[in-house]
Amino acid sequence: MNLVQINELWDEFKKRYDIDPDIHISDVCYDSPENVEGSFDLFELLEGKYVLHLSPRFHLYSEDYVKFILFHEFTHFYDFIKCDIEDQKDFFIYMNAYSEFHACRITLARFIEQLTVDTFDIDKIQIPGPFKQISVRKLITEALYRVKYSYITFLTPYDPADFVATFRQLMYLYGYLSLFEQDETMVRQSLAFINLESEDYFTLFMELRKDDRDIDEILRLTREIYNDAFLMFIREFIRRTYEDLYDEEELENLTKDNYEEYIEFLDEKKKEFDLSKAAFEVHFHMNYGHSMFL
Repeated sequence: MNLVQINELWDEFKKRYDIDPDIHISDVCYDSPENVEGSFDLFELLEGKYVLHLSPRFHLYSEDYVKFILFHEFTHFYDFIKCDIEDQKDFFIYMNAYSEFHACRITLARFIEQLTVDTFDIDKIQIPGPFKQISVRKLITEALYRVKYSYITFLTPYDPADFVATFRQLMYLYGYLSLFEQDETMVRQSLAFINLESEDYFTLFMELRKDDRDIDEILRLTREIYNDAFLMFIREFIRRTYEDLYDEEELENLTKDNYEEYIEFLDEKKKEFDLSKAAFEVHFHMNYGHSMFL
């Protein structure tokens, strides 16, 4: 698709959601990395560059799948336009939480009448075969397992960067589930399946889906969830780095305000241990090393 065609669909979206008709997408670049169908760069948006980035294979996709992707990205653009958060960090938190939830909710709502409840593989490429409808069941099932897989991946090396992707996948799932009558029950069951025990996750969902949502509360809950994930990473880092030098009870009491002080304490403790170990090895070698082979 060229820029004119994309802006024609954007015009359709603007009419539906009451957006200034003079706001246009300024450019389209087919340069998205692998496994990313489309995106807006938030830094570019903040600079007034309304550039839509799409997959280099986008021209091969069926018309239905193209619209499915574009309406998702249009929702992000809409949220950017409507967002009045001045602090840049808060802005990025909001876009990573509410906007991901919103984009999936809007997209599924827009296309739900065209989707089937039967399970089909998503054949998004027009060539060599026809487009098969996206299954609602498959869409939600795959979203659920992507969250579970991402969370397990995060818990293996405890890399904070992995949690960003995990959280985004969870927002996708929340967006889809929010359209169903039993959404609260489905979210509870999903969180249990993923082993996410913190009540903040469920509370965040309840806040995201409100018509009169509280932006400050969304930001607070999202920060808490990220902080908890970071502390999980810190605890595992300490367990792996300091072996038997740490106290498990102290570890569980770590917060984002005191963890640096505790690591400094462990560093000093490790230095003392390493010096004692080195002194012991020298003493052992000098007094017993040769006699081991007698």
